[in-house]
Amino acid sequence: MSNIETIRYYRNTIYSIADFMVTNEHAVSEFGKSLKWSDLEDIPTWLLWDDKEIEQLVMTAGTIFLLPSIRIWIDGKKIQEVRELIGIELFELILKTTKIDNKMIKLLNIDNIKDNLLAAGSAVIISSSSMRVRPWISNSIPKPKGKLGAELASEIIKHTLFVVNQNRYAT
Repeated sequence: MSNIETIRYYRNTIYSIADFMVTNEHAVSEFGKSLKWSDLEDIPTWLLWDDKEIEQLVMTAGTIFLLPSIRIWIDGKKIQEVRELIGIELFELILKTTKIDNKMIKLLNIDNIKDNLLAAGSAVIISSSSMRVRPWISNSIPKPKGKLGAELASEIIKHTLFVVNQNRYAT
């Protein structure tokens, strides 16, 4: 992609985000602060994805965050459930590429794995996002359980976007 094409793509993305924010019913946060043009830089482009893709992103972030717990499971059926929820290829990619030093205590209720992955992934996304845009992001994802340190959350979300994009464009 040439420089001019890159600039056009970037502008189109920013305009699409602006349009999303203007037409979104939650364009004013609970604090009453309207979106500012300067906030567009902090709004992630994945907000433009469809609901299924956003859910996939959130579950992937949750899987990466909870991976240390998942790695020590001995119940093969529960591991298979995670693989099926996020996709076998994506799960294998996560196992191969995730080297994040996550020392946080992770409790995963294995009775409802999907809800736990969504809650953990939402906590990652919220904790890694700018304070100004959190209200808009919060309205697009499931309710998080707890908060993470911003540094760990940012590392996890960067890796999540990496593995999701690697999986999306795999040939």
